[in-house]
This record gives sequence, C-alpha cells and structure tokens, in this order.
Amino acid sequence: MRKLYALVGVIMVFSLILSACGTAAKTEAPVATEAGAAATETPAVELVLNPYIGSNKLDGNGIPPTFFDDVHIRKAFAYAFDWDTVINEVWNGEAVQSLTLALPGMPGYSADSAHYTMDLEKSAEEFKLADVDKDGVLAGEDPDDVWEMGFRMQLLYNTGNSTRQIYAEIMQANLAEVNEKFTIEVLGLPWPAFLAAQRARKIPMMTAGWLEDIHDAHNWYQPFTTGNYGIRQGLPEELTAQFNDLLNEGVSLVDPAARAEVYYKMNQLYYDQVPGIITVLPTSHSYEQRWLGNRILNPIFSADYYAPMTKSADAKNPDTLTTVSTGDTDTLDPALAYDTSSGEIIQNVYETLVFYDGVATDKFVPQLATEIPTLDNGGISADGKTWTFKIRTGVKFHEGGDLTPSDVAYTLQRGILQGGNSSPQWLLAEPFLGVGNADITMIVDEGASADSRETLITNDPAKLVAACETVKAAIVADDAAGTVTLTLAQPWGPLLPTLANGWGSIMDKEWVVEKGGWDGTCETWQNFYGMTSAEDPFSPIANGTGPYKLEKWTPGEETVMTKFDGYWNTEKAANITTVIRKDIAEFGTRFSMLQQGDADIIYVPAEQRPQVDPLVGEMRVFDLAANKYNDPVAVCAYDETALGQAKFTACAAGETGLDQPLRLNIGRPQLQQDVLIFNFNIQP
Repeated sequence: MRKLYALVGVIMVFSLILSACGTAAKTEAPVATEAGAAATETPAVELVLNPYIGSNKLDGNGIPPTFFDDVHIRKAFAYAFDWDTVINEVWNGEAVQSLTLALPGMPGYSADSAHYTMDLEKSAEEFKLADVDKDGVLAGEDPDDVWEMGFRMQLLYNTGNSTRQIYAEIMQANLAEVNEKFTIEVLGLPWPAFLAAQRARKIPMMTAGWLEDIHDAHNWYQPFTTGNYGIRQGLPEELTAQFNDLLNEGVSLVDPAARAEVYYKMNQLYYDQVPGIITVLPTSHSYEQRWLGNRILNPIFSADYYAPMTKSADAKNPDTLTTVSTGDTDTLDPALAYDTSSGEIIQNVYETLVFYDGVATDKFVPQLATEIPTLDNGGISADGKTWTFKIRTGVKFHEGGDLTPSDVAYTLQRGILQGGNSSPQWLLAEPFLGVGNADITMIVDEGASADSRETLITNDPAKLVAACETVKAAIVADDAAGTVTLTLAQPWGPLLPTLANGWGSIMDKEWVVEKGGWDGTCETWQNFYGMTSAEDPFSPIANGTGPYKLEKWTPGEETVMTKFDGYWNTEKAANITTVIRKDIAEFGTRFSMLQQGDADIIYVPAEQRPQVDPLVGEMRVFDLAANKYNDPVAVCAYDETALGQAKFTACAAGETGLDQPLRLNIGRPQLQQDVLIFNFNIQP
C-alpha cells in the first residue's frame, strides 16, 4: 500500500509541474472612458496567495480559504482516511483505531461510539453533497462546484516525520481514487518553516498530537475543541459555543456517570461536525525478566511503581531491582517536576492524598487521606466546590517528621504560589483560581509577570499578599480535626486525578523551611515564584512518606532507593530492599545487561524491538473490553515476519513454551494520539 501511495504521489507531482500555478496576481489597468480619455490610473495591487492552497479559489487548481467550513468536505476526507495502513505501516500492527477523543476507561469513552471507517464510496457521496461555492446547489448537480471542478492543495509534514508523511500520502492516494480531479501534493518542510506556516494558520490540514497532562476526559476534549488546537482551526463561533457549553457542564460534575452522559453528547457533536479525524492509539510493548512478579502496568504512572514488585528466589540479585533507561532526573521537587524521569523517583519516594487503584486509570484508593471524598460520605459539598480530606495519622516522613494536615495544606499552597509555566502547577491553579487562571500571576497582574520573579516582585505588596491569602483561604488545614478542606473556584470533576499525580506529593513543612524553602507567610512567597531546577534547593534531595527513600542520586549515572522500614502501610511495604535506576543512553549496553540478567527491566525503543522479541518466552495480553491484562501465558512460537501480537503464538494446553527469559506485556492503549484537524479559515 505504501508503494502505491508513493507512485500516485510521483504522478501527482508531475501533473502539477505541467499546470500553471501563480502565487500572486495584479489588477489590470483601467480601461478608457467613453469619451476616449484615459481613466485615472491606480497603482497595481498585489494579491498575496497561500501557495499551499494553489490558486486560492475553486477553479480546479486550488481551494478557497473556506474549503473546510463545509461539513460534507470534512466528512468526505474522513471517509478517505485509512486507519489500517496507519496501524500496520506506522505502528507495525501495534495500535488500535481511536473511537473518541476520550481514551478507554475515561468518562465518555464507549466502544459503541459513532466513528468513521474508510469508505471511498461514502467519501464520493459526501463530496457530491458539498456546496463549496455556496450557491445553494449541491456539488453533484453543479458543474462549477468541487465534484466537477476538482481541486488542488498541499498537505504538509515536517521533514523526517514519517508518521505525518504517511497520513498525507494516504489522503493523496485515496482522494485521487475517489475522483481523478482531486489533487493532493505532499510537501515536506524543515521544522522552522513548518512551524512558521502552522502558527500563521496557512496549513489547510495538519496533524495535532497530544500526550495528556492528567488522565481525565476534560484534558482531551478541551484542547481539540476550545483550546489550543480548536483556536488554530478557526472554528465557527456557534460550534465553539456548543463545545464550550458541554465542556463547562462536564468538568463541573463530580459523578463519573453524569459526566459520561455529557461527554457522549460531545462525542456525537464531534462526529457530526468532524472538526478533525481521530486516528489511532499505539499500544504497549514492554519487557521484563520472567522472575519479576507483581509489576503494575498503569500507563498513567511515571514509569514503574516499585513497592508491589517481587523477584523469585532463583533470580539474579533477588534483593535488588535494577531498571535501565535513558534520560536523567531534572528535579526532585514535586512542585516543579514535569518529566517522567523525575516523576518516577517522586512517585516512589513521596505520596499523594489519593492514588490510582492498581492498573485502573479511572479508579482511586486513599493514600495519605483515609478515604476518598464523595457526595455520599459528605466529603464533597452538594455544589461540588468544597472537598474535605481526612488525613491519615501515624505517618512518618523519611527524616523523622510526623505528617499533619498542616503539611498537606502547606504543600498545596506552596505549589500554586511557586507556579511558573515550566511547572505542572497550572493543573492545580485552575480548580482553585478559576478557569483560565493557570498561574498565580493571573490574580496579581493578569499574568503580566508570568515566569518573571523580578517583575512579580515589583507589584504592589498589598496585591501580592492578597493573592497569597486567596490561596490560603482556599486550602485550609484543621490539625485538631485531622482534615484539610479545599474550596474550589468552581466545581471540578477531575480533581482526584489532578491530586493523584506527582505534583500532589505531600512534603514536610518544617523540613522544607529548614532547607531554605518558603516560610509559609504571605509576605515572602514571591521570592520563591517561578523556581528553576538549577536553583531549587529541593532538586537534589527528597523527604517523603513513600515505601522507598532516596539513598543517593548521581546525575547522569544512577539513582538508588532503599526500602523505608518506617513505612506506615505495613501491608503494602516494599518487597525488594534496593532499587537502582541506571541512566544508560546506548541501547546495546542496556540490551546486554538484560541478556546477562543484570537488569530486570530496560527501556526498548520501538525500532529495537525486533532485537528483543526473540527472547520472549511468556506474554501478558491486554483485554481491551475488560480494560485489564490477562494472566501470563507461555509462548510456543515466534514469527518475525508477522505484525504486533501476531508474532507470538500462545501455547495450547499441555504444550511447553519457548525456553526464553523474558515476559512481554502487550496490547494496552497508551495515553497519546494524533488528530488530523481541518483549518476552517486558511490564511493567505
């Protein structure tokens, strides 16, 4: 199929060379008047045209800037997309078609959601229903409209991005099959030029990739409707208003079932209006030694959560777990860390009020809170704005301090006040400060001092104190009652997943102050705003309540964590004494360590999987319908010519599997996807 696309592309480009295509036009000189006198000449006006849409009009050699504001054109393109080719060519069989913007397990996701599949006959039908020239006559009955006139446009990709290139080639080949007058030219641009065209809104159709910030449906619907991507698309005001109403309703509901009903409406609206073509979800493909047990593969985790893991007695170094990856820790300050490598250490050393329930991405268990607040237990007020957490007693920090509600309140206050757009604090700021107020500076000077401590400090001291007091009033500890009460600016359904991630990790207030952190007063917070990892005193040190404590961190080499003997949850204490995470960029070294048994888990990039797959003797396959991994099964045969899971043949009852050392975990949809979005108002 890829060769067919490439051949069609050559033919298309050759035909374009033969066609005339100007990028600018000049007005003609005025004609003489009836009396024979020449009319007053006016300067010629140069019309700047967008080269990516040909003639910039519907004449067979271009498209008008409003080409994609016709819903039938968008539907026609959707029916011309080939998901199977993406799954097989881009992801080597390791992806599934994404049905909705929401991911499996989220409110709003349903396997029964209406979705597009490749159907070139339906694509032709939709083109004939369009009215691109807006004369009230359907294109199938109008010789001056798109079906008879045809069109020419360019689909761009940044050079080297083979995924975007294949997307464009798919549209090129399939639209030419729908109608030979439909001409797509695939054009690669260097990244700076591609980015400039994207920002100028010149690209008629582009790939919008997303990797979530929090595991919640709102974090997927908002960017593609009213957020960054929706804005770039130039969506009509009426459609934006419809999306906005549903977004506001969905995020304000606490009950997941009620939220799901709202998001089902969102799915239907997105399907009906087709502002974009939702593509695929890549699936998991990770390895571990077969002697490793109880590994929880939750894609929302920052790499692995180590406490439940075990190693069999016959394993090499049974008391030590060694993982080998690439990419070093940036900072161990939970308020600043926004990368997976840092998050991995924080996730095992610190703890949050609530945490994810095993492999589930949509269920939570209490951690430093004693229970999950709900409407039924009184933890959430009827209006959804007030959340009360009961804080666990008898919890020790690694340095010996006792956890109190004041530590919890201080931690959340400190994070929001430390702010900065390079940190994850915007995720906590909006629930407390209001939608759109993604940084503390928004309530000081409307964001004028964002990311600039020097500018922030020049503000009226009264404004600075008032901003701090606003945060403190919203997050209140009661040590006597053992509670922390959070008062939100508006109801916020995704609060639990927001608090469950690393930036919700609770710190010891006394220890933070002692080590040079914010003293907790409203007169000083601005001196700690917009902290960078290089200056942050908590980048190289940690003091959490988690099952592991930081033993040492040697930047660029390794991080060592040891079991915390004073861990409060004896039932879930760490099983393995020492965890070593090594930072080794060179894959050959990582692979050698895996082969020799010196590593229990290594990071394997997709292009290196064929080197590791033959070592698989057992696999765990994800069941999408049940949203969980099945029990491990032995592998009896390996076929390197097959794609994805088909490479591995599970043993039948009574068969003996391959004598290979690794277990493969395969098939779970990951937390990233691409959407091909249409530009409703292409700029010249």
